Amino acid sequence: MKLQLNIDASEDDDPQSFLCLFSPSAVKNLERVFQEELPLFCPEIDRYAQVEISLSFLNGSEMRKINESHRDADEPTDVLSFPLWEDQGRFVPQGLPELLPLGDILVCPEEVRRIHCSLPYREALCLVLAHGFLHLLAWDHDTPEKEQAMWERQASLKSKLLNALQEVR
Repeated sequence: MKLQLNIDASEDDDPQSFLCLFSPSAVKNLERVFQEELPLFCPEIDRYAQVEISLSFLNGSEMRKINESHRDADEPTDVLSFPLWEDQGRFVPQGLPELLPLGDILVCPEEVRRIHCSLPYREALCLVLAHGFLHLLAWDHDTPEKEQAMWERQASLKSKLLNALQEVR
C-alpha cells in the first residue's frame, strides 16, 4: 500500500506561510509516516494499492464559512476533518482495491498560529495534521476516555510527523 498526500492551498493566502514546509522531500516523509501508521489502526489497509489524503490550507474566512456550515460555529478554527469511511464512530473503509481516499483535512495556518501560539509553528502544524488524520480514522474526543486515548495517540503521531519534517532541514 502506498499513501499519497494531495496538498492544495488557498489562492488568497501567502504561500510562504506554510508551503515552504512542504518541499517534495518533506511531503514524501509525511506520507511515509502516515503510511506506517495506517496499518496500526486498520490492519486490512494493505488490501488497497493506494490510499489518499487530501490536505487543504485555507485562509480564515474560508475556514470560518466551512466551520459555520458544518459545525454551526461562526468562527474560524485550526483544523477540520471530513472522513469518508466513518460509520457510527468506527473506521470502515469500503473503497476499491486500487484506491482508497480517506477524506479531507482542512488547515487554517493563521488559526494554527493563534490557537497554538505556545508551540513552534512546525510543531503546531504537526499537531493539527495528527489530529486531522486521527479524525479521518474515526477517532474522536467526545468523551473523557476517548479524549485521553486520542490525545495520547495524537502526541505520538505529532512527534513522528515533526521528526519527518526535521529530517529534510
